Amino acid sequence: KRSMKKCFLYLLMVGGLGACIQSEPLNAEADITACKILNAKGLPETNIKGNIIINNAQVLAQANPSIDLTKLALEVTLTEGANISPEPARVMDYSHPQKFTVTSEDGNWHKEYSVIIDTFDLPLRYDFEHYELNETGKYQVFFEETQGTALFKQYIWASGNSGFALTGVGRNPQEYPTVSIENGIDGSRAIKLETKSTGQFGETVKMPIAAGNLFLGSFDVNNAVQKPLKATRFGLPFGKKPLQLKGYYKYTPGTQPFKAKDKNGNTVTIPGQEDEGDIYAVLYEAAELDGQALDGNNVLTSKNIVALARVEVEKKDEFTAFHVDFHYESRIPIDWPKFIQDQRDPSDDGTDEYLPFKEEKMKNYEYNLAVVFTSSKYGAYFAGSVGSTLCIDKVEIVCEK
Repeated sequence: KRSMKKCFLYLLMVGGLGACIQSEPLNAEADITACKILNAKGLPETNIKGNIIINNAQVLAQANPSIDLTKLALEVTLTEGANISPEPARVMDYSHPQKFTVTSEDGNWHKEYSVIIDTFDLPLRYDFEHYELNETGKYQVFFEETQGTALFKQYIWASGNSGFALTGVGRNPQEYPTVSIENGIDGSRAIKLETKSTGQFGETVKMPIAAGNLFLGSFDVNNAVQKPLKATRFGLPFGKKPLQLKGYYKYTPGTQPFKAKDKNGNTVTIPGQEDEGDIYAVLYEAAELDGQALDGNNVLTSKNIVALARVEVEKKDEFTAFHVDFHYESRIPIDWPKFIQDQRDPSDDGTDEYLPFKEEKMKNYEYNLAVVFTSSKYGAYFAGSVGSTLCIDKVEIVCEK
């Protein structure tokens, strides 16, 4: 049976306010929850690199160039009672994105998914020139373009915009925490991340702010309310050894009072605390991790980390260059403030040495790379100041030749 709390939150998310009935209704969810890619013989495709990412409306897999994209099939898991069309087990041509429609058990809801199999490695330079609106037109989605035999969109960037959509606060795409802006470096576009209030919805679920964020990976909107730290799934398969993280940023901390949560989950003001932005990149071993990705709980402290590069973000009114090295072996200590320590598991102190770098694992794409930007350093714990703004542009991962 679904709890009353879950029922209330679900009603908020679909925009209705009604009474939860005691009898179990037909399921109104229409999601792909898991996916495997099969070859023409119905066996698991061995050319898939790392984890398959499932976003709100996309299934994204990375594959070695030797894969035959023209003859693949899918094995999908759906939410209870849902059905999918066309039949994913049928062998199809995935040299271009294929679309599927998932319909809920009660027949009242449907969602269109694009299944994209990307045979390109992660790019090393990010100019943030490309975005489009999501399928409902509410917020922006960011991607890279790679030139192969045709122009290919790489949907490698994720943000919390889809979670912010649940609040009902953003009236148009420009009012969301993560947006594309003009006036970047050399007149190009850039990304603006701004910490926003989540309004009445946020007060109800004890999530008073939403930090602007952008990261390589995926955002699981189904966990956005109940397990928010699990919603951010950081990292994608990476087959190089990163040496340096560089780019440009400017940052203005918010002037509103700094809010955080106490050990009971209640929102409190931290006197004299100024917000900070955060920019970092993590190389880690993905095997045996939950979902083969790090999340908001462990992205900076996991025993699977191989290397970390982190920028000390300062207040800057103009775009300022940054460049930091990836630290291998010797772990960078993470100094959690008291208002965050109260919310963390004390056993997860992140004091172990980093895992040794193994070239063989790199070549087999057993490592993931996460690159993360946020307007509030502790925004994952709903701590920060409304109005804090981080702008980023021209980011590059410098790798060993």
